[in-house]
Amino acid sequence: MRIDRWHPRRPEGAWPSSTKRLAGYRRQFRSPEARPLQEASEADSDKLVDEVMKAALAGEVRADITFGAYASLFSFFRSAVMQEGRLVEMAIAQAIQRNDHLKLLPTKAMPIVAAAQEMLKRTPADEITGVRFPSRVHAAETYKPDLVVVNRTRHSGLILDIKRSLGSYRPQQIDRLRFRMLAVAAIAPEWIAEHQHTLLVAVETAIVDAADEVSDPARGVFRLSEIDALLETEGAADSIRQVREVFSQRVQMELARRCGAFGAEGSGTDRMASSPDSAAPEAPRRFGYARRSNLH
Repeated sequence: MRIDRWHPRRPEGAWPSSTKRLAGYRRQFRSPEARPLQEASEADSDKLVDEVMKAALAGEVRADITFGAYASLFSFFRSAVMQEGRLVEMAIAQAIQRNDHLKLLPTKAMPIVAAAQEMLKRTPADEITGVRFPSRVHAAETYKPDLVVVNRTRHSGLILDIKRSLGSYRPQQIDRLRFRMLAVAAIAPEWIAEHQHTLLVAVETAIVDAADEVSDPARGVFRLSEIDALLETEGAADSIRQVREVFSQRVQMELARRCGAFGAEGSGTDRMASSPDSAAPEAPRRFGYARRSNLH
């Protein structure tokens, strides 16, 4: 989607035509300005994983009628899944910070202009030009990005929403998220200039599937393995993969430890049940009249 905008000022080194302001999906892959990303060191990976594992292990254990004695195992599993999404976001942020031509802006809730949403529902994204919406409006709804990336070379912004797995979302949910993000992108240049004092000539949006299963660039959806093209850099995907591998090893080690403890407890119970001193259970009846203690 392209939205042409006019702004009285043009940042030094911006596009030759100051009359163009773009907002929409990320469409460009690889650029001459792309710079190689330094490989993530083991120390950096371990630091991220240590922080996330600490949070996963500190998750609250709640009694569960279904899992019973295994409630603690289920709680850790659920906590590890949640923390993995946070780890991916942190790893992407770390990769961005290793590039001089990229920087992160503080993430804040931005207003969703209702008129922008309605326009997006009625008009194909690739047919929208010459539209601008004011950022100073009363909005009952807001959207807070996971990350906002600025490309210093192109003076452009990229709004990222990172999902652990898009496969668990219905298509309608993904469409609603896309519309919300595009509605924010329509007012983002003015809003960011006013609230974060950064001038941008373009703002794009992208949803990243950390499960690496769903890719639809024409609709602003990308696999995690496409992050290098998305950020216009090199090595980000490898560094993120390295961090996730370290995390998965730590999680699996913890699961093995906990399952081993349950196995030891189960073995003791089995030995007690098979002990000759234990009373033999009464053989169950295979058929007969219904018997109830309060009726006989």
